[in-house]
Formats: sequence, C-alpha cells, structure tokens
Amino acid sequence: MFGPRRRRPHFFHTLTLFLVAIATAAGAPLLPVQTARTAPTDLAITGGLAGVPLGESRFVRWADLRALPTHRLKLTGEFVPGEQEVTVVFLSDLWRALPVGAEADVALATCGDGYAAVYRAEFVSRYRPFVVLEINGQGPEKWPPPGLKFNPGPYVISVATAVEPAVAGLLDVGHKKPWGVNTIEFARFAERFHGAWAGKWAALSARGAEGREIWINSCASCHPGPDGIFGGTKSGQPFPVIAAIAGYDPGLFRRYVRAPKAENPAAKMEPHPHYTDAQLDALIAFIAAETAK
Repeated sequence: MFGPRRRRPHFFHTLTLFLVAIATAAGAPLLPVQTARTAPTDLAITGGLAGVPLGESRFVRWADLRALPTHRLKLTGEFVPGEQEVTVVFLSDLWRALPVGAEADVALATCGDGYAAVYRAEFVSRYRPFVVLEINGQGPEKWPPPGLKFNPGPYVISVATAVEPAVAGLLDVGHKKPWGVNTIEFARFAERFHGAWAGKWAALSARGAEGREIWINSCASCHPGPDGIFGGTKSGQPFPVIAAIAGYDPGLFRRYVRAPKAENPAAKMEPHPHYTDAQLDALIAFIAAETAK
C-alpha cells in the first residue's frame, strides 16, 4: 500500500463545489434520492448529504444511476474467466451527482456481509474507482452472470489497470474491489478516523504511521479500529483482541496474517502472504501504538 501522505481536503472540497455549481448552472439536476428503499437494487446513501438530517439515509434507484454518464469497459477476469464488458459509473461522477456536503472527503462502502472499503478523495482522483452497473449488458436483477457461483450484487466497486495503470502498484488491491455493496457513506475522514490520531495514537513513530495507512486501506475492510474508527464487521474480532495478539505474540500475529487457516482452520480472513516483514512490523507498531523515540 502507498505510504502516508498529506491530505488536501481544501482542494477536493473546492473542486466538488465547483463541479456541482457548474452542473446546477447548466440545468443538470442532481441525482434523485428517495426517502425509502423500494427495491433490493436501491443504493443507500448516508453521511454528509446536504439537507438530510444526520443519521438518516437516502436511496438511489438503479435506473437513476444508469442515467448518469456511464462507460463500457473491457476487462479480463473481473468476474468470470476471459474478457467481459462492464457498464460503470465512476465513483467521482456519482459523488458529484449527489448533494454531498462540502466537508465530505471520504467515501465509505459497506456490504451486506459486513465487508467495507475506504475511498479517500485523493484515492478517487488518482485511481478512478468505479461502480459496476451491468455485467455483459445485464443489470444486478439478472446476476450472477453465467460462470459465477455467487451473486456480487447489488453493486460492486472496483479499480482496474485498464482504467488507471497505477492500480498495479497497490498493495491489497482486492480491498478496493468489494462486492455486495449496498451502502455508501460520504463523510469527513478526520471524524470517522479520529481515533487513529488520538490518545495513544497521537504521537506514532514513523513505522507506526506507516502501519496506520496499511490498517485504514486494508485491515479496516473487516475490522473496526481503535476508539471505534470506521471498519467492517465481517471478522467479528474487536480491536482489543487483535491488539492483545499483536502485543503479546507478534510471531503468531505475523503467521496469522500471512496464513490464517494454518493457525485456525475456521479463520474467515483471507491470507496475505505478500506482506513483507517490514509491513508487518509497521502494522504491529500501529496496533500497539508505538510512539516516536
């Protein structure tokens, strides 16, 4: 995964407001949102929506998403073997078409099984993630496509080297390709991940700061982090349990991350054999709140 970098919220907030202003001035309406889900393919939108009370969700219909500017991509092995055509809307275009508040600088996708993915504004701009609306011309009501044993619907968010070659350099690219997405939250990164910069984590060592980036961009897909920062619930393991293992038996933690089922045959976690010793050391340093010396 890419290392720590400075966020530039002001630029992206300004850009979002500017683009929305252009669309409004040109007479192009924002994406219609509904107050209730009327179909399984309605996408829930929550978080920083202008004019929506905090905590309430709104819903976007598949047909309205399909009416946005879309793109057809030829991808190989994305869902089934061989080449397939997917119809997508870029996450940046969806973001701009919604009444997202100016302070929002992160999109948080959650799935029906508790999996999650984090897309900061910088990531959206650089790697161009997209929401899959159709696979080989068929919408989610007709999924799974032939050759796929599970239904990836109602939505899939993905990235591809065919769209942005820099995707090839991502660590854990699969964490940015969640399927079963039913909710996207637009929020302020500093609020949703405050705990990773507060308390014991306020003065991390350089190694711990590197591990924080790995956690947020990868581990948060299945695990909530310190002080309740955003994270998926698929693992069922609370952060204190993970911290106890990493702190008291780093060797077990390393082995488990690389080959979970070798340590526990019932493990749900996917193996991460590609993690280097340095990356695992950084991850442990973050979990243990290693401070600068």
